[in-house]
Amino acid sequence: MFKEALPFLLTLASLVVYILYLLVSYWQFRQKRDQILYRVHVNGIRGKSTVTRYVAAVVRAAGYKTFGKITGSTTHILHPNGKESVWPRKGYANVNEQVAVMRYFFRQQVEAVVMECMAINPVYAEWLEKKLMRSHLSIITNVRYDHPEYLGETLEEIAHSLAVTIPENGIVITAESNPILLDILNREAKQRGAKLIAANASEVMAEDLKGFSAVTIEDNVAIALEVGKLLGVPRKRAVQAMWQTLNDESALKLESFNWRDTGIVWANLFAVNDRESFNLLCDRIFKQYPDHAKVVLLNNRSDRLPRVALFANLAKSLSFDRVVTIGSCEAEVQKLFASEPERLVLLGDSTPFKDAPGTT
Repeated sequence: MFKEALPFLLTLASLVVYILYLLVSYWQFRQKRDQILYRVHVNGIRGKSTVTRYVAAVVRAAGYKTFGKITGSTTHILHPNGKESVWPRKGYANVNEQVAVMRYFFRQQVEAVVMECMAINPVYAEWLEKKLMRSHLSIITNVRYDHPEYLGETLEEIAHSLAVTIPENGIVITAESNPILLDILNREAKQRGAKLIAANASEVMAEDLKGFSAVTIEDNVAIALEVGKLLGVPRKRAVQAMWQTLNDESALKLESFNWRDTGIVWANLFAVNDRESFNLLCDRIFKQYPDHAKVVLLNNRSDRLPRVALFANLAKSLSFDRVVTIGSCEAEVQKLFASEPERLVLLGDSTPFKDAPGTT
């Protein structure tokens, strides 16, 4: 009888030992995490990576030994000296990566951590906040229409989804200005005993932006300045600290060049995936170059079908002189421009030149 039950008992004993190991490991993780003096969790739709860099710089300026993490196609670690390094990623992005990075920070005797939330799904985002970060300060950069399959079909639903990273009895800063969405975030904060601070982009002055090498969004600067106020960092020092940060790979830079005696200004907006941000940046560029013809290049992807119609309609409403498409879904775009086919230049799947090598 005992011999027959022995395999089961050994399996059960192994399971108990493994569970105890996990409990002890998590207890040790919590002990080390709670020794970090200042923990910041950055969530939102647009500007998370940039805000993470700015906030880490301001926290460094406050005198903390600060590490940060940027999440994107590659993972970047922000070091206390302001430099960055690439974190080796095996396979696809996974929220467990945050755990490994935090353990690395523990070994560096970190005093402050600024982490970009790498989860889109609010279930995982909530897990990252409650089990991993337990932040003192949460940042929700803004609420925009993106990833409706996870966050919700309306801006109100998206605001509730993003609010899962608001810390218990902590502080949340946002640059969102829509009063309806602000009210949702404020109510979510009160439910958690947290205080909401609304960063005001109008307080960012033109001279604050002079030291940045890329196009800078005032909202992002305003958020970091609010962090500086909380930590007692003088405004001038906070701004200068932000100036020293490295640009995000997708940061907007306007590049001017000549081609066949024609002056061209190139603005890379491929990282902009929502209506509001695209409208904002286009409006800014059009005002800066009012006499230039307006041409937009749409990179349509078959795995992002909702964005095809979204950006084609945006291109139409913004009155671009030419709309050039690459990639898939040309038929969908043609339907939207059926009354103005002369505005379209299709260079995607239908063109015989799609596989041609580049020429000068």
